[in-house]
Amino acid sequence: MSTADSFSATYQLVASSRDEAERTAANLCIEQSVEMPLDAVPDHVRNSIATLNSLNQIEECIWAANVSYSKLLVDDDRTQFLNVLFGNSSIQQNVKLIDVENSYLNEILPGPSFGISGIRKGLNVNDRPLSCTALKPVGLSPSDLAERAYQFSRGGIDIIKDDHGLANQGSASFYSRVASCVRAVKKGEDISGKRTLYFPNITCSPSKVIERYKTAHDLGADGVVISPQLSGLEILSELAEIGEIPLMAHPAFSGSFVIHSNQGISAAFYYGKLWRSFGADAVIYPNAGGRFSFTIDECKDINNSCRSEIGVFNRSFPTPGGGINRDSVNQWMNQYGNDTIFLIGGSLYQHPGGIEAATKEFQQKLKNYE
Repeated sequence: MSTADSFSATYQLVASSRDEAERTAANLCIEQSVEMPLDAVPDHVRNSIATLNSLNQIEECIWAANVSYSKLLVDDDRTQFLNVLFGNSSIQQNVKLIDVENSYLNEILPGPSFGISGIRKGLNVNDRPLSCTALKPVGLSPSDLAERAYQFSRGGIDIIKDDHGLANQGSASFYSRVASCVRAVKKGEDISGKRTLYFPNITCSPSKVIERYKTAHDLGADGVVISPQLSGLEILSELAEIGEIPLMAHPAFSGSFVIHSNQGISAAFYYGKLWRSFGADAVIYPNAGGRFSFTIDECKDINNSCRSEIGVFNRSFPTPGGGINRDSVNQWMNQYGNDTIFLIGGSLYQHPGGIEAATKEFQQKLKNYE
């Protein structure tokens, strides 16, 4: 059990017998704490060795191990926290990180600065799911992207985000793109009569991310998109503590962590709980039924992790994408409910009536949910 001086995490282990599961759990405790032979650990630091709290069989060959770690292993270092949770063991087979106790996440991480309520407040929309689209493709000029943003804004979409592939390319530099799109969105709002939020992509090296975040804010952007697996999870928490505009987290480069059934990290924990705890106000994840492999149950688990109570943390908006189109959005609203951002890209671009008509159709379906 966890104490004032320790925290606990839960792992899934694959083992053919209890003896094997106990050996795997014992090895994990050593690997994730002292990483050396037990008889070589000095007496005065033996309290750093992680301990196995419980080991329960879930199904044939599948076990749940709850492990306690001394907080001295972390000492309030958020990147070290990740290392303790799943550093070397992430390289091993048949070990999967499932969960961490809520109280310690509240203790060491900031949580979302805005969350569902803050994003809704920015839009003044409270009683329906939200719409989102992506500006793409890479290669368009700032004026081309701005024209698309204008059409989406005219149609009344709730959120326009940059595609995660838009960075600082010569075809559309970060500054020019953001400045142009902010102006275009405001121009479109004058036609639609409603608020549209624009979230540029700031994913880049850790040394430049905060600068781009502040530039986006200064230029009038309403939030930002960042891929935590590319820029680093701790950067997400640093941005959340600045707290000027919301953070939408994108799953690029994270797939190998979450797609395996017997190793890696639970998708519900990683996207819905860990990213939320680090500060994501909205979490994009690959929806079922599209070109990715998640099931409906896995997606619902992510949604629940984004929205469920984690101490004092704000709730995050689950943002399914990659498996939703104009024709299926009603189905997904019935599956996922009100507090969801539905991200549709290609299907809106394919509408025979153009972007503005596609957006109005999308918005009407969301309004009909009220």
